[in-house]
Amino acid sequence: MYDIAICDDDSCFVGYMERMLLKSGLVEDEAAFHEFHSGEELVQACSHCPKVDLLILDMKMDGMDGDGAARLFRSHFPESVLVFCSGACEPTVKSFEAGAYRYLLKAYGDERMEKELQAVIQEMKNRRMAPDIIGTWKQSMVRLRPEEILYISIARGGSKIYADPSVVKYEFESHITSKKKLAELYGQLKGCGFEYAHNSYIVNLRYIKRRIPGELELTDGTRLTVSRSKEKNLREAFARFIAQKY
Repeated sequence: MYDIAICDDDSCFVGYMERMLLKSGLVEDEAAFHEFHSGEELVQACSHCPKVDLLILDMKMDGMDGDGAARLFRSHFPESVLVFCSGACEPTVKSFEAGAYRYLLKAYGDERMEKELQAVIQEMKNRRMAPDIIGTWKQSMVRLRPEEILYISIARGGSKIYADPSVVKYEFESHITSKKKLAELYGQLKGCGFEYAHNSYIVNLRYIKRRIPGELELTDGTRLTVSRSKEKNLREAFARFIAQKY
C-alpha cells in the first residue's frame, strides 16, 4: 500500500490530483490518500504518521507556506518523494533544499499532468524498493537486506548493525559497523518495519518476540531497553506491523 499525502488549501484541486494519480497508473486498491488543507495540518500529522511515500504540496498557502512545510516534513520523511505544485509561484532556494522531485503547475492540461504524474509514480515505486544496507566487518564490506538485521545502535563515528544469525549465511564474531548515523539509517529503513525503541537504537519489528513494560525481547534472546518517550510510538508501530502481516 502506498501512502500518498496531498496538501493544498483548495479542496477541489486535492480531489483532482487524486483522480489524476489513479488515471496515471495507480491502482485504487494500492493507494491510501491523506488530505491536508494547510501546512500546519500536514506538519502536525507528521509526528504520528508511520510513513509517506509521496507528498504533493502546494507552494503558496495561507499561514505556513510550502517551503516551511516541506522543511519540517523532510525532518520526518527524508526518503519520501516530494512534489511541489503551484498556480504561479516559482521555486525558491529553500524549495531546492527540500529535495523536490518535480515542480508541477496547476495550469497543466490533463494530458501534461498525467505524463508528469506517471514519472512521479514510477519514482515513488522505485524508492519503495527495500534498500541494501552497507556495513564493514573486519575491513570487508558487507551488504545486508533489511530483513537480515535485528537492530541497529548508535556508535562513535556511525552505527553498529546487528545481523540475525539464523538468516544470514555467514557468522559474525561481533557487530557490523557503518559510518552512517542512526538517524540516516532510520530514514532508509522506516518503511521496512524499523522503529525507534530508544534514542540509541532502532529495532526490526519482525524480530520482536515479546514486549514487557520498559523492555523487549528479540527472537535471538537479545533484551533491549525501551525508553518511556518511545514506548507509545513503538507499541503503535508494532500493532500496525502485526495487522499488516496478518
